[in-house]
Amino acid sequence: MDQSVGWLSVMIALTAVAYRINAIDASGVIAAVPVGFLTLYFGGVTWFLALLSFFLIASYYTRHKYEQKELAGFSEKNRGARGWASVLANGGLPAFFAIMYHFTGNDNLYLLFFSGSLSFALADTIATEIGLLSRSAPRSILSGKHIARGHSGGVTLRGEMAAIAGTLVIGVICGLFFSKDEGQFAIILIACITSGLLSTNLDSVLGESLQCKYRCTVCNKYAESRIVHCDVVTIQHKGLRFIDNNAVNVISSLFGAAICSIFILAFNT
Repeated sequence: MDQSVGWLSVMIALTAVAYRINAIDASGVIAAVPVGFLTLYFGGVTWFLALLSFFLIASYYTRHKYEQKELAGFSEKNRGARGWASVLANGGLPAFFAIMYHFTGNDNLYLLFFSGSLSFALADTIATEIGLLSRSAPRSILSGKHIARGHSGGVTLRGEMAAIAGTLVIGVICGLFFSKDEGQFAIILIACITSGLLSTNLDSVLGESLQCKYRCTVCNKYAESRIVHCDVVTIQHKGLRFIDNNAVNVISSLFGAAICSIFILAFNT
């Protein structure tokens, strides 16, 4: 009980700092405390540190050259501060896998689920943020045609290289934290690279095909949510109304976790 209170206090303190530096907003604080606490309580310190590493790196790249992205109209709202939906979309599944790891008697399958979901989350975040700064125009992952910068479903070479870097980083972090020998380290690294890249590109496919997009009827500018633009409310242009960017992230994160778990037989050998 004393340990639980201590860990909860740590989480509250860390989220207070994150809120202070504008890494998360008020709603993000409400979501981050239970996500972090559950990961720490059921997974342990190493699981929490892996999740924290993702958050710190992702937050850095979200705010990287923020003014440049803001001037171009591609920046995240609230100066990159994550809200509750973003926190849950990226941290909810890892926390769930930590809980399942505990209640299944430390089944390594959930360790790989956790690693795969984090690999996608970081690869997708870095690919997006670095890709927005690419000099070359993005191309649709489905048609190969040039599309508007910041448009879901667009990919760039710079973004793909960033995604690879993200999977490598998470692979090394999870490998160091969760492996018992060099063989397990290599398996986790390869699994994270594979799952991260496949799920990140699945995210682009879903973003181009199923994610709901809106259009301004005055200037034809696209948006990922219903907003007021040019003094009119944007209308739905394509996609499914109930699938937004966070929903796409959750689906892709599940896919990344599933791909990573395929390596379970090699990991347990």
